[in-house]
Amino acid sequence: MFRFDLEPAIPLLTVIQKGVWTAATVATFEPAFRQELKRLLVSGRPTSLIIEIRATVPRDLLVTEALRAMVARLGHLNADRTAVVSSLGFADLQAGRISDPNTRIFTSIVQARGWVTNNPAESPGMTSANEPSDASPEGPVVHVRGPADVDFVFTPAAALETARRISDAAVEVLLETASATAQRVIPM
Repeated sequence: MFRFDLEPAIPLLTVIQKGVWTAATVATFEPAFRQELKRLLVSGRPTSLIIEIRATVPRDLLVTEALRAMVARLGHLNADRTAVVSSLGFADLQAGRISDPNTRIFTSIVQARGWVTNNPAESPGMTSANEPSDASPEGPVVHVRGPADVDFVFTPAAALETARRISDAAVEVLLETASATAQRVIPM
């Protein structure tokens, strides 16, 4: 359900959350999270936090409220900069709800890491993949994993629409490439 990766030299804590979360999961998560945040503060320098939720199922209101209450209780343990890494659609929904300028939502862990560490060189705008992604059913969602740091979940409807859009874009690129090649071969 969750995993921590502490890098005290930076200082950065990365939290990877997966699966279906319940209020009980939040209750189990909070003491472990507090312990990791205490370890993060030892450096005495400004701290950074990345929370990756791309492989979680969208949360219900009870879980969302439990997480909000947990964050409110953290007080001085809160990191100076927090990046949330989420799948694209979920990031769009949540972007309007975050008013803290030291918290941002990203769809790439690389971009999130670059922002929290103030190192834009670690934040390339886009990567290209020559390998297809894998998709598998996981409970009520479709989990997509692949190259270029792809790891997120879709509802079935969103997965079907995304597949259609990707297919349409790929056909358009192939047609444009074929047209450009034909124009170079056939003199006008």
